[in-house]
Amino acid sequence: MITEGIVIQSAGSLSIALLALIMMILQIILLLRKPQLTWYGWSAAISFSAMLYAIGVFIEYNAPPGPVNRFAGQLVYTAVICLIHSFYGLSFAYLEINNKYYHVIAGIFHCLVLVLLWAGDSIIAYTFVGNNLIGLSKPYIETDMGPLGILFLIYCILASIGALLLWIIHKKPVRYRTAFVSGMILWIVLGIHDGLSSMGMPTFQYLMEYGLLGFSIIVLWVVLNNYVNIEEEDKYRVITEYANDGMMVLREGIVIFGNPASSAIIGRPVIGLSINDFLDTIAPEDRQLVLKHYIGLFDSIDNPETLIIHIKRTDDVGILEINGTLINYKNSPAVLIILRDVTEKIHKEEELRESEEKINRLKKMESLGIMAGGVAHDLNNVLSGIVSYPELILLKLPKDSDLKKPIETIQEAGKRSAAIIQDFLTVARGVAVHKEPLNLNDEIMEYLDSPEYKKLLQYHPSVTIMKDLDSRLLNIKGSPIHIKKAVMNLISNASEAIKGAGKVVVSTANRYLDRPLKGYEDLKTGEYAVLIVEDNGGGISPDDLKRIFEPFFTKKVMGRSGTGLGLTLVWNIVKDHEGYIDIISDARGTKFELYFPVTREAVADRKMPVPLGNLYGHGETILVIDDIDSQREISCLMLETLRYKTKAVAGGEEAIEYLKDNSVDLLLLDMIMDPGINGRETYERIKKIHPAQKAIIVSGFAETDQVKETIRLGAGRFIKKPLILEELGMAVKQELGNQFS
Repeated sequence: MITEGIVIQSAGSLSIALLALIMMILQIILLLRKPQLTWYGWSAAISFSAMLYAIGVFIEYNAPPGPVNRFAGQLVYTAVICLIHSFYGLSFAYLEINNKYYHVIAGIFHCLVLVLLWAGDSIIAYTFVGNNLIGLSKPYIETDMGPLGILFLIYCILASIGALLLWIIHKKPVRYRTAFVSGMILWIVLGIHDGLSSMGMPTFQYLMEYGLLGFSIIVLWVVLNNYVNIEEEDKYRVITEYANDGMMVLREGIVIFGNPASSAIIGRPVIGLSINDFLDTIAPEDRQLVLKHYIGLFDSIDNPETLIIHIKRTDDVGILEINGTLINYKNSPAVLIILRDVTEKIHKEEELRESEEKINRLKKMESLGIMAGGVAHDLNNVLSGIVSYPELILLKLPKDSDLKKPIETIQEAGKRSAAIIQDFLTVARGVAVHKEPLNLNDEIMEYLDSPEYKKLLQYHPSVTIMKDLDSRLLNIKGSPIHIKKAVMNLISNASEAIKGAGKVVVSTANRYLDRPLKGYEDLKTGEYAVLIVEDNGGGISPDDLKRIFEPFFTKKVMGRSGTGLGLTLVWNIVKDHEGYIDIISDARGTKFELYFPVTREAVADRKMPVPLGNLYGHGETILVIDDIDSQREISCLMLETLRYKTKAVAGGEEAIEYLKDNSVDLLLLDMIMDPGINGRETYERIKKIHPAQKAIIVSGFAETDQVKETIRLGAGRFIKKPLILEELGMAVKQELGNQFS
């Protein structure tokens, strides 16, 4: 009768082992179909652990004391270690917890435990004990625990409780949390029961295998549910995954479905996000609006069909149209959210609106200019008497006449009025009628030495005006009087912008423009001389920045410190000189940058440090390699001026083809040519054809690694664009090995 009872018990263990094997095979099949879901693999490992445990118990029930019974005990303990490791793996994968170091550290530790378990008697002894289990009339024979056996049991209990706590304290909402936690509690309680039995305490027959079976069934149920849901979603995933609009389904406040576009729009994976996580991605000012809309879906409140919101992404702030609708999803209520990224659309609308405003401002300025021209013409006729007659009267008046001072005051007022009318005429018809080569540095220095400048310093004694002028500044072609007028107005405005002590910096620079400036859609690529006036005043507000070039728009006191025409004149002068204006302003101050196209014509009476004749060549041939037409033309013109023969090609490939059948004395080689090979590769290939080929490198950029590598290959000097005649001439002379004549 006793044997029959034990056989029945062991049959239960064998049944559990077979069921666990079937579940493991099923889970492996599902893993092979969905290999990206690693937690399927860990669920299979849990079923494997249950199978291993049940096999060990089955053998213990039926084997007498000896090696087989001890092997069964080792198998049971091994199953427990595998179960603990597998369940942590399942927890980390399912809960999406970073487990970067767990499997390495825990894996090494568990391997050491298994070595101790199988290689000696520190955990399981070579002796056997008979435990009197409640319900069995005959003692249950199993191996006794070794010196570390108690520690092993304590570790297993604590590790199991730790895994349970992972699920309990995890902050994010977790689907099937209750099922997982219930299954864990079941096998932990039954495991403690079996541990007490191993310690010799009176307990029922071994029950942990049933707990493991129950937990494995729960895990399998979750896996099957998840797999079925994914298969159902796959039926219509193809329809949604190529949609440009984002689609998300929320159930119980959790995103359970999201197409690729939704993740791309929000800037992060959306599956598993809670409604609070989603709100965190939304700009603070829009969160209440979205939450109200979401709650209103359940409360039958009339909601606007579409919301426009701002969302925070890693590298920008997006603008979205969002629409929420109640749906029935997999036989339960849910919310379908449609997201449309309208960032580009809104920006284009804003750009279009700004362009329209710009056109309207230009039309307004044009209309005001026409009006100003008419008014100025009439006022000039009126002012002729006011300016001319006082001069005639003063010639006839005695020097000590009481009328002299009042008449001089009238004359001065007339002259100031005439100057304002000249400003009107500038607005009305544009500026210079005669343009000549000039240098911005000269015009700035002339103004800084003028009576107007000294008067400005008297008005603003606490303002320091500094200059930083580029000695290599290229010339421009313009009207000296109007350029000087622009300098004066910019410095005056900068000084006015400073309240109390401050500084104004006037500087110049050479620049090569190859990309649009703010406010200019079409910009001519090329070389520019730049006038920069910068102050550390309070800055210009965005609203005022849009209007600063309008006639009569001023923050100064009209008639005392400004006419409202100063910056309008600057705008017209720059426009007439085919230049550009760039303004940078914030709370730290304002910077005006005026771009004027350069000219290669010399300023009259300009003295060159090196006589031009000393730079002349002797008819040597120079190959100009540059992908920009205008740069090739300028370079050839300058070299021909220096009496060299030139040949120009538009890229490295063309230069190589030319030099296969020809030779030249020198290359003038641009470093960056697009499309096509760069200057370094061009020179490297040319050296294979002409090993002793000489070259000068030119570039609009600083001396890069590519430039240094080309020099190491044998090239000569590096010259930075824009080219200066004297600098180019000296570099060519030096590279060709000629002495100055």
